[in-house]
Amino acid sequence: MAPPPLETSSSVLSAGSASEKVADLAEQKEIEAIWKEVNNKVIELAGGDPKKIQKTLDIDAVLKYIDNVQASDKKGSEKFGLFKKVVSRTLQCIKTVGGIVADAASDVFAPAGMCYNALTFVIQAWQGYEGIFESLAELLEKCVEFLERLESYRGRMDLRLTRVACQNLRLFVEICDRTIKLRKKHTRFIAFTKQLFLNDNGIQDLLNMMDRLNTKESLLVNAQTYRLVSDSAGDIKLILDTQKEQKKEDEAKKWRRTIAKALGFPGTTLDVDGEPIPTWQRAFDARKNTLVDETGKWILEDNVFSRWTRSSSPTKPVVVLEGKSGSGKTSTMANALRYLRKMDRAGPTSRTVSAYFFMEGDKRKAEDEDVSSLLELVSRTLLWQISTSYEAMTKSVFQIVEKSSDFDGSLDLWQQLFINNKERMNPDTTFFLFIDGLDQTLVPLFQRLTSVADNKKTRIFLTARPRMISDWLDQEQDFNFRTITISDHNGDDIDKYITFRMDILPILRDPNRSGIPEWRKKILETLRFKCAGDYFKLNTSLDALSKVDLVDDINEVLKEADKTRVDQIDTEIRRLNNNRTIKEIQEINEIMLWVETGRSWYSVDMMEAILSVKHRSNPVLQAPVRNPPLARRKTGSPTPDSTVQEEETPVTLTISLLPLAQKLTEKYPIFTITDAGYVDWRSSEIVDRIPVKGSQRDAMFNVTTSGPQIIQESEISIVRHFLNNVCPPELYARFGFEGFFDTKLGARQKDYICLDPENADIKIALTCLTILTEEELRNNKNLRQYAVYWILDHLKEVDLSAADRDLKAQVGPLLVKLFTSECGIDSMFWPFDLNVSIKTWDQDEYKTLREARSEWIYSMSGVQEISRWFHDSSVTKYITEEPGVSLVAAAKTPSANMHEAVFSYAAKHLAHHLFRRVEFTPRHFLCACWFIHGYLSRVSLKRLMLRVEFLTNIFIQLDPEKSSQMPSEPDPYRDESSPVFQEFEGREFLLKEIEEIESWAATALRKADDTPIQQASWEIHSALITFQLCPSQYGSTEIYQGRARKAIELDPKNWHACHFIAKQPNTSNEEAVELLSRAKRAADDLREEDQEWIQDHANSALLARITLDLGHRLWDLGKDYQLAAQTHRESLKYDYVRFVNCTDVLIRYQTREAWPEFIAFIETLNNTSETWAAFFDELVNEFVVDIVSVRESDMLAQAADATKRWDVIETFFTLAIDIGIKQEAHELLFLLRDGFCKTLAYAADGAQQDKVVAIQETALENIKLHRSESLSRHAVDAMANSLAETYLQKAFEPNLPIEKVESYGSLIAGLLPDESDVLDIWMNPVTVCCLIRYHYKRNSDPKIVREWTRKIIRTGIELLSDDDEENDDTAYWMIARLLSTIGDEKHTRITWALRNMVQYNAEIRWEKWIATEKISASSATPGDLKAAQQILTNGSANKDVNSNATAEKDKEKLRQSEESGKKELVESSEDAPEKPTWFVSCDGCDKEWTVMDVPLYVCSDCVGALQLCPECHALLQKGELKKKGFKCKKEHAFIQIPKWDPSLVEGMPKACVPLPDSKDKSKRWITLDEWKGELRRLYLDGEGKQEVVGLKT
Repeated sequence: MAPPPLETSSSVLSAGSASEKVADLAEQKEIEAIWKEVNNKVIELAGGDPKKIQKTLDIDAVLKYIDNVQASDKKGSEKFGLFKKVVSRTLQCIKTVGGIVADAASDVFAPAGMCYNALTFVIQAWQGYEGIFESLAELLEKCVEFLERLESYRGRMDLRLTRVACQNLRLFVEICDRTIKLRKKHTRFIAFTKQLFLNDNGIQDLLNMMDRLNTKESLLVNAQTYRLVSDSAGDIKLILDTQKEQKKEDEAKKWRRTIAKALGFPGTTLDVDGEPIPTWQRAFDARKNTLVDETGKWILEDNVFSRWTRSSSPTKPVVVLEGKSGSGKTSTMANALRYLRKMDRAGPTSRTVSAYFFMEGDKRKAEDEDVSSLLELVSRTLLWQISTSYEAMTKSVFQIVEKSSDFDGSLDLWQQLFINNKERMNPDTTFFLFIDGLDQTLVPLFQRLTSVADNKKTRIFLTARPRMISDWLDQEQDFNFRTITISDHNGDDIDKYITFRMDILPILRDPNRSGIPEWRKKILETLRFKCAGDYFKLNTSLDALSKVDLVDDINEVLKEADKTRVDQIDTEIRRLNNNRTIKEIQEINEIMLWVETGRSWYSVDMMEAILSVKHRSNPVLQAPVRNPPLARRKTGSPTPDSTVQEEETPVTLTISLLPLAQKLTEKYPIFTITDAGYVDWRSSEIVDRIPVKGSQRDAMFNVTTSGPQIIQESEISIVRHFLNNVCPPELYARFGFEGFFDTKLGARQKDYICLDPENADIKIALTCLTILTEEELRNNKNLRQYAVYWILDHLKEVDLSAADRDLKAQVGPLLVKLFTSECGIDSMFWPFDLNVSIKTWDQDEYKTLREARSEWIYSMSGVQEISRWFHDSSVTKYITEEPGVSLVAAAKTPSANMHEAVFSYAAKHLAHHLFRRVEFTPRHFLCACWFIHGYLSRVSLKRLMLRVEFLTNIFIQLDPEKSSQMPSEPDPYRDESSPVFQEFEGREFLLKEIEEIESWAATALRKADDTPIQQASWEIHSALITFQLCPSQYGSTEIYQGRARKAIELDPKNWHACHFIAKQPNTSNEEAVELLSRAKRAADDLREEDQEWIQDHANSALLARITLDLGHRLWDLGKDYQLAAQTHRESLKYDYVRFVNCTDVLIRYQTREAWPEFIAFIETLNNTSETWAAFFDELVNEFVVDIVSVRESDMLAQAADATKRWDVIETFFTLAIDIGIKQEAHELLFLLRDGFCKTLAYAADGAQQDKVVAIQETALENIKLHRSESLSRHAVDAMANSLAETYLQKAFEPNLPIEKVESYGSLIAGLLPDESDVLDIWMNPVTVCCLIRYHYKRNSDPKIVREWTRKIIRTGIELLSDDDEENDDTAYWMIARLLSTIGDEKHTRITWALRNMVQYNAEIRWEKWIATEKISASSATPGDLKAAQQILTNGSANKDVNSNATAEKDKEKLRQSEESGKKELVESSEDAPEKPTWFVSCDGCDKEWTVMDVPLYVCSDCVGALQLCPECHALLQKGELKKKGFKCKKEHAFIQIPKWDPSLVEGMPKACVPLPDSKDKSKRWITLDEWKGELRRLYLDGEGKQEVVGLKT
C-alpha cells in the first residue's frame, strides 16, 4: 500500500540556509555517482558492449519483446498472462521512479530505460526454461512491493528521498544481475523448482535491503513532513518512537498470527489481526455475569481442590467435578477459575497459567463451516491461551512452529508445542487447564498430558456426569484422578440462588410485608427439597412463580416442583398447545425450525425479521382490515353522528406488537435468549420431547401427551348447537362464543407444536427465495445476506423424494423468478452497501457476493442443483410460462449448457447495469465484470485461452475441452491464495478481458441500434470501466482518455465525460475549468426548468461532483480563491457528500493556510448533517481517520486555533457521534472519538485537555461493553496509555484533595485488562508503568503493583535467559522502562549500560567488517552491495547518525575499495553484520545517538519514556524549554544516565554486565547470572534461582 502523499507549501517554508544548500548539492552529486554505477552495471550485463544497450527502450518495446519470447515457446505457459500483468506493473513503477531520479541527475542515461534493458537481459538468459514466467512474476511482485511506495511522492520529494529512489533502482539492477548469475550457476536445470529466485540467499539479501530502504524512506518521509509543517505538526520524535514501538508490536503480532495458523483456526474465527476471536473468553464472561455473589466458595476449602492447586507435584493431577446434568457444574468451574485467578499465589509457583474451555462458548451448528472435531476445537483453544500467556512462551512456541510447521493431528500439536517445550519446565510457572464437559475423544489428550516423566505435570480440572466417569475414565489404566461430587457441597449455593431469585420476584421481594417472610421460607424449603439441586427444575418452578400471585397458584407450582424434567417439559408443551392461538403455535414452530435447521445462531432482531417473512406471506394479511369506525355524538344530540372518522390499522410485519424478547419470556418459555443474545432452547432436553410430525409419537400425541385436556371438535359442536337454540344471534355474537371455541379447540385441530425434519430445509429455502425475490424484504441486509449465503446449502439438503409436494411446487416458480427477475438477480449478485468504505465492504458484503459467484457462476454446484430440482415434476408443476419453460427444458437436456440457460438473463441484466446505468463506483464495475467474466468462461467452454490468444497475437480456436480446467467445486474460488481465485476474483483485469466483456455486452444489449447520445453514454461507461479495472495495463490511459473524449464528440452534453476528462492529471486547469463550468451551467439550467430533476439522486450526485471538482480546478488555477472556496461549499448543498473528496479540499486550504475558508467549509458541512448517516462509515474511515491517524495531520486544530472557532470543529464531531450512537456502530464510534481526542489534543496550550479526558473515558467504556474483533487492539491500547498518562499527571497536581488523588489511582487501575484477559506487555507498557509510578510516589504497595512488577521483571529475565540474543535489547528496554519508573537508579544505569553495550558491540562488528571486506567494482556481489548500501544510506554509527563528516569518510572508504579491487568477496553475504542505527534520542531537540557519547536524563515521572540531553535538561530546569506537546515538568524526578565508556567492557568476559557506578576499578562487571539473581532478590522474592537454560556463551 502506498503511503500518503507529501504536501508542500511555499507559504510556510523560508529559503534554505547555506548549509542546507551545500548538503543538497552533495546529495545531488551522490545521486549522479550512484546512477553512474548502475549504468556501468547494465553495460556489464550486456557483456561489456555499450552498443547492446537500447537507449530508447520503452515499456511498449519490452512488452513486445516478451510477446515474442512467449510466441517462440512451444509449450506455452498458463501463467504467462499473470506474468505480463506483473511485468507491466513493474515497468510502470520503474518509469515513475526513474523519472524522479532523472529530475535530480542531469548527465545520466534515462534511468527507466536502463532498468528496462536489465530486465530484458534476465528474460533472455532464462528463455526456454519451464516455469520462467511464474518464478519471475514472484520475484518482480516482491520488487514492486517496494517500488510502488515511491510513486506517491512524485513531484514532492527532497533530494534525500530521491537518493533512496535511486538506490532502489540500483538494487533492482543488482537483482537482475544476480538472477542472470543464477542461470549460469544452475546450467543443468530443466525445470524450475518452486520459488527458485526467492529461495536464493543472494536475492533474498537484496530484497531485505530494499525492505530496509523502505524503512529509511519512511523515516525520511516523516522527516520531510516535519520540516514542512514543523511549526504546527508537533514533535517528530513522537513519530519515530511510535514507529519503534509499533515495530515491536508488529513482531509480537507476527508470532501470534503464525501460531494461530499452525493451530488450525478457520478463517471465519479470526479477527482483522489474524488472531482468533476469543469465544472462550466471552463464554467465561457471560457465565461470570450469571453467578450469584458468594457462591462457589466451598471449593476453595475442599481438600481435594486445595491439594490439587498448591501441591508442588500432585500425584493425581486431574480433578473431576462430578454431577448430574443441571447440577451447577459449569458455574462451579467458573467460580473456581475466577477465584484461582484472584488468589495472591494460586499455585506452588509465582506464576500460574490457567487456560479454559466452556462447551457453551463454542456451541456450533451441525452445519457450521468449521468441521473440526471436539478434540481439535479444545486443543487449539487451550493451546492458544497457553501460547499467548506470557512473552517467553509465545516466542518459544513461535520458534517451534517456524522450525516444524507440519503436525500430525491435535495430539502431535500438544506434544511439540507444549509437552516438549522447554518453557513447560519453567520452575516459575504452573499450568492449569479447565474443561467444562467430558468427551471420550478428549481422554487420549488427558492421558498424554499426565503421563510425562517429569514432575511438571499439567493440572486438569474437568466437569462430567457420573456415567461419563464410569464409562470412560474408570476404564483407563494408569489414569490418576480425584473426584469432587458437587451434590455433597453446593447446598449453600442452591439456597443463595433461590434467595437471589426471590429477591427479584414482585410478589416476594419485600420481606417487610406481612406474611412474605413465611412464604419465602416455605418456597425455599420446598424447592430445596423437591428440586434436589436440579437447576433446570429450580428455574422452571421459579419462572412459574414469577407469573402467578394467587395463593392457590403458588401452591400448585410448589406441588409440581418435584416432577421429573420430562414431566415438566411435557406439561409445558401441553400448556402451550392448549393456551396459545393457532398463529402463535405457527410462530413457535417457525422458531423451532430455524433454531434446529438454520445455519447460524440468530439474534432476537434477526429472528423477528425471519418471522416477519412468514407473516408477510400469509394471504390473510394481503388486505388489511380496517378498525370499526368510532361514532362520535354531536353536542346535544342523542344519536351518533353519521360522520365518522376512520383510521387504517398500520401495516406491520409481525403478528403481535409485543416485542419478541418479551414474548419469548412470557409466552414461549421453551425458548431462551442466551448471554450472547441468540435465541435457543431453554434446555437441550426440550427438543427431545417435541413430537416429530408423522412419527408414532405424533400419532399418539392426543392420548399420551394431552389426554382428556384436549377438547374435541364434536364436543364443541354439541355446545354450539345448544347455545344457538337458546341465545338470540345478537347475544351469541356479543359474548364471542366462536372465538372462545377456537381457543379451546386450539392448535390440535390444525396446528400443534411439532418438528418437521423432512420439510425443514425446504421451508427455509422457501423463506430465502421469498426474501431474495421481494424487494421490501431483500432491503433487510441481514436477511438478504443469509439468504444469498445459505440458499444453495438448504436446497442441497432437501430430500425431494420425501419433501411435501405442495412445498416443492412453490419452490419451482420462485427459482425461476430468482434468476430471471431484476429483483432476484440484484439480490444475488449486485452490491447494495455503497456508502461504506471499501475496507468495510471487503469484510462484509463482498464475501457474501463472492460466495454467490463461487457457488453459482464459477463452479458447477449451483446449476447442478437447479437441474436436480427441475427434474422433479412437482417442482415444475406451476412453471407454465417463459422463461421458466425454456429453463426447465434446458435442465432436462443433457447437452444443454446450464450456465447459459440459467444465467443468460442475469448476465444481460448485469451488462445493463455496467453499460447503461449511472452506477460508477469500483464495486459496481467489479461485481458486474466478475460475474460476466465467469459467465462467459463457462458459456464459451474455454479457460485461459483468451490470455494466450491476446498475448501471443496468434489466433487460437476456442477449445471446448478447456472448460474442464475450471474446477467444478466452489472451494478453489474461495481460496485467496489459489491461482483460480486470482484469475476470477482479481481486482485488475486485462484490457483484452474488458474488450471481450464489452463485445459480448454490445451484442446482448443491441448497441448497434444506439443513437449518438446512447453511443456517447456507452463510451464514457467503457472509459470508466477501463480506468477503474485496468489501472496498470500498458496503454490503458490512452484508451480511457480517448474514449471519454470520443463521448464528448458524440454528445457535447455528456457531463459525465466532461467531468471525467476534467479530472485527468494531464488536463490543464484552464481546459478543466471550461469543461466543468459548461457542465455546471447546463445542470443549473435543467434545475430551473425541471424542479424534479435534482430529486434524482444520480443527477444530484453528478452536480455535486462537478461543482466540487470545479472548485478544485479554480483553486489550483490560483486566480480567485474566494470563488473556488465558494464553489467548494456549494457542492455540499446537493444532498450528496463524499467525505473522501472533502479531505482534498481541506488539504488545499491547509497548504495556503486559508483557515477562514477551511472553517467555512466545515461549517457548511455541518449544515448538511442529515445526509451523513448513509455515509457514516466513509465519514469515519476516509475522512477522520485519514486526516488524524493516517496523515497524522493537525489541520483541524490549526484551523480552529487560527480562527478561534473550535465550536465548528466540536459541532462536526458531536453531530457525527450522534449518528454513530443511533446506528450502534461501536467500532466506528471508537475511531471517531479517537480522532476527536487527537484533534482536541492538538489545541494550543492544551486548552482542551479536560474534554479529551471525558471523550477518552466514554470511548473506552463503550468499547469495553461492546467488544470488537475488527477493531485493532493497538488503537484501544494507545488511547488507554494516553489516558493513564493524563491521570498520573493530574493525580499529583498541587493542593489536590486526598480523595481525588485516590480516585485517579483507581482510574489508572481500571484501564488495565480484566484478570480473565491475557495481557501483552507490549500493548500496555505505559498504563502499567503509570500505575506503578502512582503507587511508588504514594509509598503504597498493593498486590496489583507487585504482580505487574514481577511480570515485567520475570519476562525480561526470561528473554535474557533464552538462546536468542536478538531479543536482549528488547528485554533491556522493558526492564529499563520499569526500573526508571520506580526510581531504581543503580539498575536503571546498569540496564542503559547494557543497551549501549549492545549498540557498541554491533558498531565494532560493523566497522571490522568494513575494514576487512574490500569492495571490487568488477566483481561486486550482494554482500558488497549490502555494505555499500549501509554506508551510503545510514552514514556513520559512531556518534550522531546525522554526522555528515563521518558519513563522507565512510563513502570515501567505499570509493577507494572499489578502485583497489584487491580481494574478491564470497558470493553470499550471510556473514555481513547489520549496521546499527540510533536507539535513543533527546525529546527536547531530537538529537539521536547510536551509542551515547553524552549523558542523558531519563524522567521517572514520565514513566521512563522521555530522555533529555544535558542542554535540554538545563533549559527545562530554567523553564526555557519550549516545545509544542511537551508535557515534562522541571519538578519531575530524573535519573542521570552516564555517557558510554568503552573502558567498562575492556577485558570483560562474555555473559557479563558492566557496572557504570562501580568505584572499584577491579570490580567493573558482574556475571549476567549474578545480575539476574539480584533482580530476582529485589523484585521476585528470590524465586526461581535455577536458570531455565544455561547462560549464553
